[in-house]
Amino acid sequence: MRQLLAIPLLLLTLCCCTTERHRTAMRQGLDSLNHRNRTDQPFTVQEADSFVRFFDRHGTANDRLLAHYLLGRAYYEAGEAPMALECYHDAIECADTTDTDCDFAQLSRVYAQMAEVFYYQDLYRQLLEHLRQAAKYAWKGKDTLAALMCYEPEFFAYKNLGMRDSALFIIEDVFSKYNQYGYLTNAAISVGLAIRILIEKGDYQKAKKFMDIYESGSGRFDTKGNIEPKREIYYKVKGLYYLYNNILDSAEYFFRKELRYGKDFNNQNAGAKGLAKLYQKLRCPDSVAKYALYAYAMSDSLYKQKATSIVENTQSLYNYSRYKEIARREHEKVSAEKKKRQTTIILSLLISSLGLFVIIKLLTERKKRHVQYIHTLEKLERTQSELLQLREHADEYEELIAEKKRQLSLQQSELQKQRIQQLQDHTAIDQHLKESDIYQTLQKKQYGQKLTSDELHECRRLIIENLPVFNSLLLSKQYKLNEKDFNVCILFRLGFKSKEVSCMLDVTQGRISQICSKILKQVFERETGRAADLINLLCELY
Repeated sequence: MRQLLAIPLLLLTLCCCTTERHRTAMRQGLDSLNHRNRTDQPFTVQEADSFVRFFDRHGTANDRLLAHYLLGRAYYEAGEAPMALECYHDAIECADTTDTDCDFAQLSRVYAQMAEVFYYQDLYRQLLEHLRQAAKYAWKGKDTLAALMCYEPEFFAYKNLGMRDSALFIIEDVFSKYNQYGYLTNAAISVGLAIRILIEKGDYQKAKKFMDIYESGSGRFDTKGNIEPKREIYYKVKGLYYLYNNILDSAEYFFRKELRYGKDFNNQNAGAKGLAKLYQKLRCPDSVAKYALYAYAMSDSLYKQKATSIVENTQSLYNYSRYKEIARREHEKVSAEKKKRQTTIILSLLISSLGLFVIIKLLTERKKRHVQYIHTLEKLERTQSELLQLREHADEYEELIAEKKRQLSLQQSELQKQRIQQLQDHTAIDQHLKESDIYQTLQKKQYGQKLTSDELHECRRLIIENLPVFNSLLLSKQYKLNEKDFNVCILFRLGFKSKEVSCMLDVTQGRISQICSKILKQVFERETGRAADLINLLCELY
């Protein structure tokens, strides 16, 4: 038997070990792919997708976050922006931000990549929103530099939205924070963005200050003051500074320097425009016309280049073959949700059925106890009625009365046990008496109509069931009340007046007065009193 049990345990152990080894290998592969992404080494959608499929089943929240992010990067590098955004959204959904182990730094990179997509699609409101999310999670991940680098690009959003003052505020704030945390190079680079706006606003003093910081601290200039390649547009900015400050030879030097070193359409257009403005100020119409025509030609080429870029971006946004893939994945997601809902419904039905069974069981037991209670109540009422009748012939039936009293005591004890959970407060008891069927029947009877024997029995049963102290007190042997006395007390307790009671019992009002005096004297030790006094005393008994 031990050997037979050992075999499945061994197989289970081997399976677990194999799965763990496979997971370790896949995690190493995911880290390797992440390294390739960070070092700008290419990888394919198929490579990233294999990790997504594995870690969606066997990974942690952080594993799934990274896998979906890398798949998005693969799509983005392939020029498929919609699929990239879809993957980035999936990555965000994988992150458990309530967990202290959440990879907030990685989540920040996801939002930053989404912001880049929106920037190149000229969607500046979305750019702002995602940059703020990227900065938020970088701070939570304690990556100060990343948080500031996600804050800085808000400048481009505000600038392109025409909010130049907000753009300048961002640069000055981020410059201060870079310096505060010791990132001096980043601080110097950041102010380079604001120089053109400051010049256009006429704040030449601050523009010169930022130019000096940018040139001395950004690390983008050689010892001769030349900026690194592909950043020659700065020469136009510097030329404009000298132009607006009437240092025209320096302005010409930098405009021509841009034409000489910046070979692309943008730099050629910028340099030509700068020279056209310069010669306009120098009042040299021939030179103005020359460079204006050249700038126009460069603008035309630049426009065509931008138009081509816009078309490419638009094509990437509406790559319908990829939207089919999105639809397929959405269908799978909907199917999974449908199965989840079906499972939830089935479990709810099972729980409801179980609850219904328990309720029915409890109600059945309660009904059974109630039937037993009514049976005991009927026996008590019959015994009590017999006792009251026998009291009128006490001498003849002394032994029988004693037996009935014994039975009555036992039945009252049994009834009291069954009533333990049915006791109510006095207000509720009085309300219950008035809502009873027999009370409603008596209310509807015509004035002066005598009660039947059955109706009197129902009244006694109502009192026995709801007023145990009242019932026990009036039945006490020492008072020797007969059936008519007891009936008078019951009807008074139910709220009927002396005149009404005399009609109900078919006795004179004089007789009712005698009974009242008897009960007041024997039960309540009152030598005098009226029916109203007796009613008040009886209403205090429960």
